[in-house]
Amino acid sequence: PGHGKEFSDLVKLAIATHKKAGTSAHWAVFDLEYGGGGEYVMLSSDKSMSEIDQGFAEDKQFGDALSDGDKKSMRELHAASVESVDSELFAINPRQSYPPDEWVKADPGFWKAKPAAAAAAKPATTDKKAKP
Repeated sequence: PGHGKEFSDLVKLAIATHKKAGTSAHWAVFDLEYGGGGEYVMLSSDKSMSEIDQGFAEDKQFGDALSDGDKKSMRELHAASVESVDSELFAINPRQSYPPDEWVKADPGFWKAKPAAAAAAKPATTDKKAKP
């Protein structure tokens, strides 16, 4: 808390470096307004784990795009404005979601996924013999 300007400068430097390096990075930063104080959430959307792997593979590109002065600034800004980092991976299950119609229209293959063929083809059976 109290180091919002340093964090903002850190994010701006990261964005400029990703652009300069030509990485595939795509993320957004949100300032928590309720239930937090000086906390930020960074989110990215990846269509597959291979996109996450690609991001890790591009770390060298990112580092090479930083000048020595930028590296020093990035370390100082991070030290001044970041207390802790927590990474989590979430997946969206279309069967448990109620997406807006425009999302479904944009990607019907995901949102209207068919059930697994084996589950659909195998009827439920019941044992009619009473068990002791």
